[in-house]
Amino acid sequence: MSTRSLSIKICPWLLEPLGQLEQVRLTGRFAHGWLLSGPKGIGKINLALVLAHRLLNAQTDSPQELGPEEGARAMEERHEQADHHPDLHWVFPGAGENETDSPARKSVKRKRRTLGVDQIRDSLIKPLELTSLKGVAKVAILEHADAMTAPAANALLKTLEEPTAQTYLLLVSHQPGKLPATIRSRCQSFSIPRPPMLEALNWLSRSDTVTSKSDWRQLLVLAGGSPFQAMIFHSSKYISKNKILDDQFNLISKGELDPQTVADQWVKDDLELALSWLSARLRESIQAQMAPAESPNPTTAQGPDRLHNAWQGLPSRALFHQLQSTEVLLQQLELGKGVNADLAARALLLGLQREMRACEP
Repeated sequence: MSTRSLSIKICPWLLEPLGQLEQVRLTGRFAHGWLLSGPKGIGKINLALVLAHRLLNAQTDSPQELGPEEGARAMEERHEQADHHPDLHWVFPGAGENETDSPARKSVKRKRRTLGVDQIRDSLIKPLELTSLKGVAKVAILEHADAMTAPAANALLKTLEEPTAQTYLLLVSHQPGKLPATIRSRCQSFSIPRPPMLEALNWLSRSDTVTSKSDWRQLLVLAGGSPFQAMIFHSSKYISKNKILDDQFNLISKGELDPQTVADQWVKDDLELALSWLSARLRESIQAQMAPAESPNPTTAQGPDRLHNAWQGLPSRALFHQLQSTEVLLQQLELGKGVNADLAARALLLGLQREMRACEP
């Protein structure tokens, strides 16, 4: 079962964070609540599941290394129904689907982007109030903890403040600032960094013999250094899409392509994917401007066609503004908030075109 791999195997760059958490656990001062935060796509849920496995099993071997192909498959299938340890309670947006649900009901649950109060109470709080079935510990993993609604977060507070014995809550988030201060203050914060570029690149390069190391580097840069996000881009044939998107922006900057046409195409194809690309490109442009010319940043350099002049000409103020607008829209889409995607995408691209044209000599 591939999902079990995430509990007994671990990405190589997560070994050091796991070792740090293990040192705390072995001292007997392991906190009941932990906020595991870090960039999207670096494997935080892998770390949480391995840690949970060690908390729930008195004697367990050290985790083996998780390979890229097995890791990608396990991450993709991790929310499918599977047998887990009876004292592990894993909650995520859309959890709770069962065989009696109609196809329409299952579809709604899969698309759900928030964690509601009923889900927190039924899938986390109530089970944690019961006695451990195996007599060792109880662990709850709250994936995408920042997706909790305000009532859900309030309901969780008492469990965080007064947990039963040998009960541990692992909150996983790539946007911890969205969590209420009351939740953050009751957890021990643990930040997980992006892996070193070379380590991530070598790991990804083992996944197939078709994709070149240069292409993996490009995917990794566009993914902001997050290996699992790079693999999602790879499965979406992002190498060819990246050139298409770059060419679109080059034409937009010259006034040869209507931003509204591009926005309509983005909405039709995959708006979240296109916005992720745009966010990565804006970050890359900001880094290129901030890095000294004589020592280019090795994580952003992509060769002679690294950036179009349209990107290079934008001042940092405009780049930061457009990056903020892009990420706000992306977050709204990820959380399933009511936003008119067509109008928002058009406004975003029109704003970028105005900035680009204003910078022309």
